[in-house]
Amino acid sequence: MARAVLPLALLLLAGCAGSRPPGSVETGYVEVDGGRLYYEAAGEGPAVVLVHGGFGDRRMWDAQFASLARSFRVVRYDHRGFGRSTPPDSVYSPAADLARLLDRLGIAQAHLVGNSVGGAFALEFALVHPARVGKLVVVASGANGYPYTEADVGDVRAVFAAAQAEGTARAAEMWLAHPMVAVTSRDPRTAPLLRAMVEENQAIFLLPHWPEEPLDPPAYERVGEIRAPVLFVIGEEDTPVVQRVAEATAERMPGARVERMPGADHLPQMVDPEGFDRLVRAFLQAP
Repeated sequence: MARAVLPLALLLLAGCAGSRPPGSVETGYVEVDGGRLYYEAAGEGPAVVLVHGGFGDRRMWDAQFASLARSFRVVRYDHRGFGRSTPPDSVYSPAADLARLLDRLGIAQAHLVGNSVGGAFALEFALVHPARVGKLVVVASGANGYPYTEADVGDVRAVFAAAQAEGTARAAEMWLAHPMVAVTSRDPRTAPLLRAMVEENQAIFLLPHWPEEPLDPPAYERVGEIRAPVLFVIGEEDTPVVQRVAEATAERMPGARVERMPGADHLPQMVDPEGFDRLVRAFLQAP
């Protein structure tokens, strides 16, 4: 699949008006086993890959895609079944997908910044491909394999059950009302994009396979093996269980830093992009 290098004006006309990185933006698809991934890349310098979570797609990184491209080569992409990427029709390896994307772009090693599902996956990628990861920023997330109770996850399971019983539109409304995004959903600056992403990606509530790399033992039991520097970013208005799993994962990783963002929920990069970017930029540029 051919790459496209678009002037910024054309990209804005194509519907990415939230992103204003300097110069041109490369867009394209990379062929993966059984599908293809949509990606966008901009800027020059050390590579940073922005990995989105389950509340939307690559657009949740609009602010960072623009700001970080002034110092880094920034890549964002859609997981299978999200955004413009094809849905999975069988079990697949999201780590193999990301490795294929890095190969396509000629990137030997990248910093990873992952939100929610994307943060958990970033930890898994670092375990599967340690040489390809520079630094890790795990946002509103922790490692898969954390021992959740039913009380911890019952409200999330209810959303997916509603998709099966009542349809994905009902699940989308429940997702938008979830306490994890209470701040994002009521802020007039962020609510429209959040709603658009959730509604346009509502088919994810019926996805048979999510972007999680199956590891045995699971990542939560192995994160101490990761040698890359790690920063955990926690929104102080996020749900207690999310804060707890992030802190518990960090405790298993010697040297990991934890930064808390006041007034932010599960999407701190959207709620407070300036504060978030300061934290991330300082961490990535530190010796």
